[in-house]
Amino acid sequence: MGAPAGIFKPDTGLRQSSIMSEIPTQDKTSRKRPRRRGSAWRRLRRSLPGHIPIAYKLSFVISVLMVTCIGLLASLVVQHQNQILRQQVDELGRTLAHQFARSSAEPLLADDSLALDVLTTNLIQDDNVLGTAILSSKGEILTQAGITPFDQPQGDTAPDPNRLRGYEWQSRDASQAYSYDLVAFTSAVRVQDVVAGHVVITLDRTPWEHSLFTANQHIILASLIVVLIGSVLTVALSRRLSQPIYDLIHASQALDEGLYHLRFPERRKDELGNLMSSFNRLAEGLHQKNQVERTLSRYLSPHVAQEILARGTRLGGQRVDATVLFADIVGFTEMSERMAPEAVAQLLNQYFAHIFRATDANHGMIDKYIGDCAMLVFGVPQSDPDHAFNAVICALMIQRLVGLENQARERRGQPPVRFRLGLNSGEMLAGNMGADERMEYTVVGDNVNLASRLSACAEAGQVLVSESVYARDEVQGRVIAEAHEAVTLRGISRPVMTYRILDLKPEYREAFDQQIELIWHQGRLQSA
Repeated sequence: MGAPAGIFKPDTGLRQSSIMSEIPTQDKTSRKRPRRRGSAWRRLRRSLPGHIPIAYKLSFVISVLMVTCIGLLASLVVQHQNQILRQQVDELGRTLAHQFARSSAEPLLADDSLALDVLTTNLIQDDNVLGTAILSSKGEILTQAGITPFDQPQGDTAPDPNRLRGYEWQSRDASQAYSYDLVAFTSAVRVQDVVAGHVVITLDRTPWEHSLFTANQHIILASLIVVLIGSVLTVALSRRLSQPIYDLIHASQALDEGLYHLRFPERRKDELGNLMSSFNRLAEGLHQKNQVERTLSRYLSPHVAQEILARGTRLGGQRVDATVLFADIVGFTEMSERMAPEAVAQLLNQYFAHIFRATDANHGMIDKYIGDCAMLVFGVPQSDPDHAFNAVICALMIQRLVGLENQARERRGQPPVRFRLGLNSGEMLAGNMGADERMEYTVVGDNVNLASRLSACAEAGQVLVSESVYARDEVQGRVIAEAHEAVTLRGISRPVMTYRILDLKPEYREAFDQQIELIWHQGRLQSA
């Protein structure tokens, strides 16, 4: 037997089925020689965090692009500067060598050694010229001063001036503390198209190299500063671009939690702005739908409201096995004649609140209020195999809660209110009844009418059930009841055997009393 909902832990009896998936077996070769391709990549992917914020992704991509572009630009600038500097050094060297050759032509033809020595000595006074030399037409060194390529080992052969054009080498001073980056330039001494000899000039390229190094440092430093500033701006820009996305994520989570009041006040004229506007419309629609559901839940059972929103408002219904309970106030007409309309409404609301709590605790729904009568249904719109016993428990709860309320009324000097309750189970039609313009979700059928007539036959404080209710195993094995009488009801050809529900059996009474106390105190807190 199932236990009453809200009191005993129900035995749902659900069985979960598992689906076995076939796992393909590996042959011996694949087990002996496992594939290693991609294992490093899989390990790398496992080491990465499961979620990387989009701001970091944007910052990384933009930073890589920016560093790459700035690096290429800096390398091009450095290469261009190096090329220009070398061209300047070469032009200076060729110019000096050409002028030196013109100045040396006359002394060389006159074989004036003193004049040649003076020329070579005077020329090295220039800070950029570290050495000079004059060669004969046969390549013999006639005079030299300072540092020249001829200081390098040349072998026994005479130096070839053509091989010294653009010759580069390094040399240190006498103290070995300073190193020179040297380059040699040569020029032929021509007299009327006759080569009388050659001149050699050695230039110190160290100042230019130092200038180039300093310029490269400045370019690299400026590039690093630009990269640093760009990275900071990139992170800030990425966060600003991704912030609306985070806001949308948080707003979506709020919608999942039922917070429909969130809106985006920002008006952006881009795709994110369109997305925010769409979200605002979605949130407004969900808010309106939630208001409709909350409003419907006050007039209908929450399950009925969900059923209507899900399946629409088509007329018709389906056959169901359910239980109907009618709770009617005895002598309400005479009582209401002596009361003001506001007092009547307050009285009904007070007792109907107890009926609602008892119904909700036992998975039932309030079908309708008919004056001083409440019609309750169990087993619809959601199927419930224990609907008959839940209805009996609900009737006993209403009986006890009405008794507690009457005690409070008697302490205030007010007359008690008595209810009579009738229950019947069986097949009935549940669905939308009425017209397309005005309808209601309810149950109809002979078994519904029988429950109403049983309520009319009950006396004050009694719970009458039909034999179809009492005969159920989950009811008969848990309640204490006595046969009442076979009554003849209008519209029913044969007498109907009825039973009066007295109480629950002792093993269920303690949990029932705890539930009654809980519902009673909830009602007191809500009415306070």
